[in-house]
Amino acid sequence: MKVLVVIVFYNNRAEVERFIHDTAVDSTESIDVAVVVNSDKNLQVDLMVRALIESNLDNVHVFDFGANVGYLNALLEVIDRVNISDYDYFVLANTDIIYSTGDFYKRLFDNRYDKDIGCIAPSVFATKSRSYSNPHYVDRVPLKKLKRLELIYKHPSVGRLYCKLAEIKARNHRKAKQQSCMVYSPHGCFMIFTQEFIKCITGYKYGVKMYSEESCIGELLQKNGFKCFYDSSLEVIHQENSVTGKINYKQRFRLWRESIRYIIESFYLNEA
Repeated sequence: MKVLVVIVFYNNRAEVERFIHDTAVDSTESIDVAVVVNSDKNLQVDLMVRALIESNLDNVHVFDFGANVGYLNALLEVIDRVNISDYDYFVLANTDIIYSTGDFYKRLFDNRYDKDIGCIAPSVFATKSRSYSNPHYVDRVPLKKLKRLELIYKHPSVGRLYCKLAEIKARNHRKAKQQSCMVYSPHGCFMIFTQEFIKCITGYKYGVKMYSEESCIGELLQKNGFKCFYDSSLEVIHQENSVTGKINYKQRFRLWRESIRYIIESFYLNEA
């Protein structure tokens, strides 16, 4: 069994290196890491690669597409350039992730999933809210909700209030860990895909740089006859200090709005 883990480098060498070292704890022989360079303002990528080689981590492959391709497209660009048949699983992960145990991938390889499972969503513990983020969307997001969110993010002051209230709600109603079940989509911070599903989406490109990736994956799974399985036997810790959190809130709301509009126009046209 072999897995390809895809991560994004965005001026965050220390975090990327730490994540790669943590990933290698399982087994460097069964895990390859693809680092997609979206931004390297301080020219740290070459230094990072040298440091990894000195640590005997030669299973890391760096992809620089000459531009910031975003998050989901990082995976989609990589799968166009590798032999998909070499890997049983493909992971798209944030670099602000910590594995709960040192045998995460051994557990993944030991588990057996039905053939119609195209995506596996591990349990995600969020450190800031001290609660569990997965299962993410158990059911498909209604068009009405998407339109409401699009309208909220159109007005930054309303959007900030909405986000603040959501934080308070999360703190006061902390989600406990739930049992494994089928869900609509995974949490975007850590998504595991099967080889069969990846083959089906080769050539597809996400129409925006970031956000709403979960809905896009949920729709692509259904479109291609696959399901998403939330597997509570696998767990990661989400530190929620991703570089996207440093984006100006007005820009963030614009990106959220654009991603929601893309999802509506791509997958909900028959319901509009």
